Amino acid sequence: MLEIYKIPVHTPYPVGPVNAYLVKNQPYTLVDPGPETAEAKQSLAEGLASLGVDIKDISRVVLTHSHTDHSGLARWLSEIAGAQIYVHRFEVRKLTLDYDFYQERLSFFQEAGMPTEALKEILNDNDAVGKPVLPDTGVTILSGGETLKFEGGALLTLHMPGHSDGHICLYDQDGMCLLAGDFILKHISPNPNMEPDPGNFTKRLPTLKQYLGGLDLLENLKPRLILPGHGKNIENGLESVKKAREHHKERLNLMTSVLENNSHSVYQLMRFYYPQISGFEIYLGISEVFAHVDYLLAEGRIIKKNSYGISLFQRQAGCENS
Repeated sequence: MLEIYKIPVHTPYPVGPVNAYLVKNQPYTLVDPGPETAEAKQSLAEGLASLGVDIKDISRVVLTHSHTDHSGLARWLSEIAGAQIYVHRFEVRKLTLDYDFYQERLSFFQEAGMPTEALKEILNDNDAVGKPVLPDTGVTILSGGETLKFEGGALLTLHMPGHSDGHICLYDQDGMCLLAGDFILKHISPNPNMEPDPGNFTKRLPTLKQYLGGLDLLENLKPRLILPGHGKNIENGLESVKKAREHHKERLNLMTSVLENNSHSVYQLMRFYYPQISGFEIYLGISEVFAHVDYLLAEGRIIKKNSYGISLFQRQAGCENS
């Protein structure tokens, strides 16, 4: 039986603390250690100490995904504890010094019809936390499907993209417990993050389709308990899956209604939904709208036309909401 303990770790972000998880079976393993800040280091060290564990006792660090609030302390733990870092292969390039998050997405911003001032607003909204970077050695690359063994149990790695293309969850089959990262949260819907296809960076991944497929997998697992990357535990996984599906169904239907009589760009749709957002939140809004229009386009519920490099979307005639 695996002993899994939640350690809330401070972050400077509006989402609040990130949940790190200690698997207190040998080899001691930490999932999502938190951002690289002094406050995060302190709260992580104090949380481990309350469980009778020293930082240097950590043998493995598993990253559910590369986002700064989850992955930032991985390199630090590698340096001071010699911990082996486990991460999905699609996240590795994002955890290198030369990775340029926005450069990979510039063509998508252009396609969205984003004004120059809005793009500048995003680019100038600098993250106060340093960029997470993997250590040069001691990294194990995952693809999903691997089993991490412990004294007394095991965790199965599950590739569940949608919020990030290399997002993994960890499943304790004996305890029917899922370490979910940001795949599913109790009180908010994870952003379907706009991602270039690793095989062809000119194309976007179908993030909403990927996410809904992950919900199918989660429904089939029927976990007894879900331990999310933020907020409270989820004790009714099926209800959370239903809630997530309904959220996206409502958004898809609303979008087709908005596109009933007029064609709109992604930026225009984003401003319809979120007229007041600014800075990095503009990116999140664009990301969410692209996820939904790409899904509707693939379903044949809307059509796309090109106008000077900007994609304009309109509802397909005779197509009903579903």
